[in-house]
Amino acid sequence: MSNLSVPERKQEAFFLKINNLLNRSELDNHSEALANILMANYQILNGEALRAREYLSIAEPLMKSVNDSRLKNQYTYVNIFVLRSEGDLVKALDDAEELYNEVKDKWGLNKLGDLVLEQAYISSLLSMYQETIPLLELALDYSLEANDPYLISETYNVFGILYSFLNDTQSSIMYFKKAVEVMERHPALVSNIYFYANLADSYGMNKEYDKALELIEKARVLAIQEGDVPLQAFAHQVKARVYTNTEDYRDAISELVKAKELQEQVGEQLFGYELHIDFAYAYLKLDEIDEAESHLDKAIISAEKVAALDDFYLKRLRSEISAARENYKSAYELLQESYETYRKTFNDNLTYVSNLSREQLDQERLSFENKLLEKENQINTKYVKKYKKYNIILFTLIILLLILIGIGIWLVIKYRIAARKNEEMALTDNLTELPNRRQMFRQLDSEHQKSEGGRSVYSLIIFDIDHFKTINDRFGHRMGDKVISRLAAITRNTLREDDTIGRISGEEFLVILPNTKVQEAVQIADRLNKQFADADFRDLDEGIHLTASFGVTEYMPDDESLDMVINRADRLLYKAKNEGRNRVVSTFNDEPDED
Repeated sequence: MSNLSVPERKQEAFFLKINNLLNRSELDNHSEALANILMANYQILNGEALRAREYLSIAEPLMKSVNDSRLKNQYTYVNIFVLRSEGDLVKALDDAEELYNEVKDKWGLNKLGDLVLEQAYISSLLSMYQETIPLLELALDYSLEANDPYLISETYNVFGILYSFLNDTQSSIMYFKKAVEVMERHPALVSNIYFYANLADSYGMNKEYDKALELIEKARVLAIQEGDVPLQAFAHQVKARVYTNTEDYRDAISELVKAKELQEQVGEQLFGYELHIDFAYAYLKLDEIDEAESHLDKAIISAEKVAALDDFYLKRLRSEISAARENYKSAYELLQESYETYRKTFNDNLTYVSNLSREQLDQERLSFENKLLEKENQINTKYVKKYKKYNIILFTLIILLLILIGIGIWLVIKYRIAARKNEEMALTDNLTELPNRRQMFRQLDSEHQKSEGGRSVYSLIIFDIDHFKTINDRFGHRMGDKVISRLAAITRNTLREDDTIGRISGEEFLVILPNTKVQEAVQIADRLNKQFADADFRDLDEGIHLTASFGVTEYMPDDESLDMVINRADRLLYKAKNEGRNRVVSTFNDEPDED
C-alpha cells in the first residue's frame, strides 16, 4: 500500500484499509509500525498535521525495535511532510535530500517524483530559488516518465509558487491556470482545490480583485463539500489578503479570525505563523499597535524556526511598530538590522539573483513544454510500433502516421508562434506596451558592460508620478491606467531615437540614455517634466493635472557594479520627492553620499 499513488493515498478507501489493519490484535511490530506510518501519510495528505504527528509518534519506537531500512525510509518520507507543516524547513530539506540518495534506485517513479517535488517546494520556501530549478526539472522527468497527471499538475503548481515568490504574478497566474487545467481534465483525480486558492492569491497580488474573490469563494464552497478544513482556513486567509490590499483592514481581520478558528482544528504551525503575520500587518495599518505587536510575538512562538528564516521581515514589522510608538531611534536600528539581514540572506546582490533566477525559470518554461511534446511523440511512436505487425492495416497506419506527422508539424509551428508571443509578452508591460522591468534591466546590464572601464558613458533617469494614488482615488484605477498610458506616449515622443523608456513598477519609469553625460540627461529630464506639467488631460477628465519627480545620474568609472548606478538614481529620486516633488535632482547638482 505504501507504493500507491498520492491520489490513492488521499482517498477514504485507503483510510479504511489502514484502519482495519490497525484494529487487528495479532500485528507484529513491523506491521504495526508500517500501518501507523501509512495512517500518518493519509492524515498529512488531508491537512491533519497534528494527527499525523500522533501516528508517527506511535510508529517511531516500533520502527526502531524492528531496525528495518525500508521501514525507516517510509517513516522518513512521511516525516518530511510533517516537519514542513510544523515549520522545521531546514530539517525537512536535509532529510529529503538524504532520503532521495538512499531510495532513488529503489522506489517507483510516482513516489520519487512526489519526494523531489516536496524538496523543490521546501527549497522555494527557503528562498533557494536557484536550487529549486533543477529539482523541478527532475520532478518533471519523473512525472512524464510515469505519465502521472497528478504529478504534472503539482509540478505546474510549484512553478507557480516559485514565480509568485519572485513577484512575477503574470507567470504565477499562467502556471496555476495550467495546474487547474490538468486537474479538471482528469476528474478521476482527487481534486486539489488548493490550485483555485493559489490562483486566487496570485490574482489578488496582481490587483485583479474581482477574479480573486470569485475563485476564493469557489475554493471555499468546494472545501466545505470535501470537508477540507485547512483549505477553508486558507480561503479565508486569501480573502483577508485581498481586503488588506484594498485597505479594508477591518474586513481583513474578520476573515483572519475565521481562518484562525479553522486552523486551530488542524494545528499546522507554518500556516499559523502566516496567519499571525497577516494579523500583525492589518492591525498595524489600523494603528492598533498593541494588537499588532501581540500577533507578531505569537507568530514567532508558533513557528520559531520559520521566524528565524524570516527574520528580516519580522524586524521590518517591529521597526514600523516602534515608529508608530514614536520610538524612532529603535525603529531606525531595527530597520537597519532588517536591511543588513536581507542583504546577507540574498548574497548582497538581490537584483542579480532575482533576474538570474527568472532567466533560468524562463528557460525551464520552454523546456517543460518541449518535454511534454517529446512525451506525446514517444507515446505516438510506441503506438505505431505496436501495430506494425498487423500487415492487413499497414496502409491505414501509414496514412495515420502521415496525419500525426502533419499534426506534429502544426503543433511545433503553433508552439513556436506561441513561444515567441509569450517571450514578447514576458518582456513587455501590458498597459503601456513599453519594455517591462525585466527587459529594462537586461538592456541596462548590456549598456553597463559596454561602458565598463570608461569605454563609454550612459545616463539613467528614474522618475515617479507625484501623488498618483490621489488620481486613482479620485478618478478610479481605470482612469489611472489611462493617465499612465498617456504619460508613456508623451515620454516616447519626447525622447531621442536611441533612448529607451520602460515601466519598472506601478507609476515608476526608467529611461536609459546611451552616450549621454549627466548634464544633457538633466536637460532631457527638465524637458519631460515640463511636458508632463503642460500636458492636457481634459479629454480624459476635468481636473487631471500631474507632475513627476526625477532622479538623474550617469555611469562613473569607479562604479564597481550596476547596482551602484541604480541605487544612486533611486536615492536621487527619493531626494526629489522628499524636497517637495515636481523637480529634477541629479549628480550634476547634488552629489549623494555613497554607501
